[in-house]
Amino acid sequence: MDSLVLLSWLAYLLCGFLLLLASWKLLYWLPFSLKCSIFLSQLAILAIPAPVIETALAPAFIVVILDILSGVPTSVWVEKALPLFLALIAAWPLGFAWGWVKRMKEANQSTQQAAEKEESDVNP
Repeated sequence: MDSLVLLSWLAYLLCGFLLLLASWKLLYWLPFSLKCSIFLSQLAILAIPAPVIETALAPAFIVVILDILSGVPTSVWVEKALPLFLALIAAWPLGFAWGWVKRMKEANQSTQQAAEKEESDVNP
């Protein structure tokens, strides 16, 4: 049973990784910070686990959807979904911060290159 659970997790993560790569290619034309936010959201959906029974874990997204469809009381599936919701909420500011840091680094590099070029033009 443990090997079956491990095999199903590996299959899930492999399929999720392939979908992640495909969506990254589709999102190529979006701004970097938006791409990062979507990427981090996808990673959260893939990686956050939730208990199915006391001894087994499954991806929280799947567990919550199945709990909602099977009519489990709201308090139960909300408790399982809370870590996923928090990770999804945190993904967007982290993605935008990542994009802002990258933009600042590129601006500093271009400023330094312009200053170096100006110096080389002044001192031939």
